[in-house]
Amino acid sequence: MEGFIYVVNPPEIPRVAFGSCMERITLPISGPGLSSFMRKIQGEVRDFPGPFEYVHSKEALDKKYPSAYGYSSFASKLPRLPPTDISRFPPIGAYNVEPKKKIKQAARPFNIGTKRVQIKKLVTPCPADYAADQPRASLNICSAFGSRRIIWPAVAVICTPVNIAKCSKCNKTPVGDYFHQFQLNLDMCRRCMNKQLKMLKRCSTDLFYRARMRTELSLYRPVRYCDFFHDHQGTTAAIQHMPTSTLRYKIKTENYIYMFKKR
Repeated sequence: MEGFIYVVNPPEIPRVAFGSCMERITLPISGPGLSSFMRKIQGEVRDFPGPFEYVHSKEALDKKYPSAYGYSSFASKLPRLPPTDISRFPPIGAYNVEPKKKIKQAARPFNIGTKRVQIKKLVTPCPADYAADQPRASLNICSAFGSRRIIWPAVAVICTPVNIAKCSKCNKTPVGDYFHQFQLNLDMCRRCMNKQLKMLKRCSTDLFYRARMRTELSLYRPVRYCDFFHDHQGTTAAIQHMPTSTLRYKIKTENYIYMFKKR
């Protein structure tokens, strides 16, 4: 056959891809420079690893796959019943057939003939009952470098020949203690003050009105007329009908009570 060329192995066509067809491996293969992403895409670096090529120590498997029920590392992870504890059923010879002797408890301390003393409960409060976050109550004291020491009474006493106090709400003369506003010279009896405080506690009260009334009522101070310990009889002079010692004891007691009432 003329013109026919017999070729046993055809010539290989060379690849011109600028090195893209070269076989490459992920470096490094092991060590601290191998990241998790590199380890994931690296695959098996050996060509044909056999079954005996994989070496795993028993300690490594126990640490990686611990089992609280005593199963091996290759056991199934399906839920199972816990293994029976054989130690709960000791053999026949392991039982102690001798009964334990009862310990006689002493009815009295040190086996004497006296009766037990009942421990009394503490009446005093414990340290946690005290309010440590609140400021300590103190009296209003006016001192002049030790030469004069005056304890201001908690309830101010207004001393005039005639009681001219009139309540600014009900226009009546207050009976007993009442409240006085020293800036505007206004008086308010206890009944009207309690009404104002009840009105502030209502849910229907406006917030702006409640805030304004609280500011105004905070300026009132408890006062009383001086007729509880002396009598003027319409003059500037006065006849004292209460002993001075009783008056001092009354002022000290009220100061102590009002000191905790403010808190």
